[in-house]
Amino acid sequence: MRQPAKFRARCLGLALLVLVAFGWRSAALADDLVVDGVVALVNGKIITKFEYDERLRPIYEQTRGRQLSTDELGQIATLRRKILEQMVDDMLLQQEAERYKFKVTDAEVEEQIKQFIAKRNISQDEFNRQLALQRLTRPEFANNMRRDMIRHRLIGGAVSNKVVVTDSEVEQVYNERKAEFSKDSMIQLGIILIPSGMSPTELKAEIESGRMTFAEAANRYSQGPGVGNGGDIGFIAWKDLAPEWNAALAGLKPGQITQPVHIQDFAGLLQVISLKEGEELALDSVREQIYQSLHEAKFEKVFQEYMQKLRDKAVVDYRNL
Repeated sequence: MRQPAKFRARCLGLALLVLVAFGWRSAALADDLVVDGVVALVNGKIITKFEYDERLRPIYEQTRGRQLSTDELGQIATLRRKILEQMVDDMLLQQEAERYKFKVTDAEVEEQIKQFIAKRNISQDEFNRQLALQRLTRPEFANNMRRDMIRHRLIGGAVSNKVVVTDSEVEQVYNERKAEFSKDSMIQLGIILIPSGMSPTELKAEIESGRMTFAEAANRYSQGPGVGNGGDIGFIAWKDLAPEWNAALAGLKPGQITQPVHIQDFAGLLQVISLKEGEELALDSVREQIYQSLHEAKFEKVFQEYMQKLRDKAVVDYRNL
């Protein structure tokens, strides 16, 4: 059974990484990080306060000199918990990798990054520019890539039995979304990256009710790119969209909004601003692309089920929070 050709790596191709614009209580916290102590034990292995603070550092630094409202502090408390839960999940994956003796070397990660860049036909300079736009360093991108490579290896056996993409499914997608698989077909997108504590479903309903426009909501609430420009992030080639974005946008017309999508651990809304159709391609020329998109979506579902089983049987002790 074929495995997905591209790893998400929570990565480029406009699957944007946004850290957050809301922060912790005061600038003083950015200079007073505790470098010892334990915040959680995961099956007996520790997550240190230092490691946790390092993950939170962007939040501290973005709020240097700011005073936050009670609502914002509540949102930050929720965000801190989400970040810790993500660290717990990472630890569970690491433990599973050790149990099954899975290893991903630095050389393998670098080779995967080279393939990632080559498939998108971009230069190293453009790759670095995209990382900078996403506030993501190359080591952070490499670590994300490594985690995704381990993830795929960990559940490869389960996926081979549970993830099946048929020819009829591929053909159905092609017929329903021909415009997306045309040569040089592009989509102009608006994006809202929603602060922790705000309901994306409720915000979507408010926009669709006409109480505010998507652009107004983006300028008021978004924590991501396009703020001040109504959330508009310009034209993107369909082929460069992450699979989950592609699936969420499938069949939408200009002005319509997706169901909530996830970027890292944050919720977001996408709006189709306009579509630019290209030259229609034959099914055989895009069959593999459609297959990979469907396979990746099914793979993600299996992975979430796998992670839930790991969480259910794990012994996690939270401390000093």
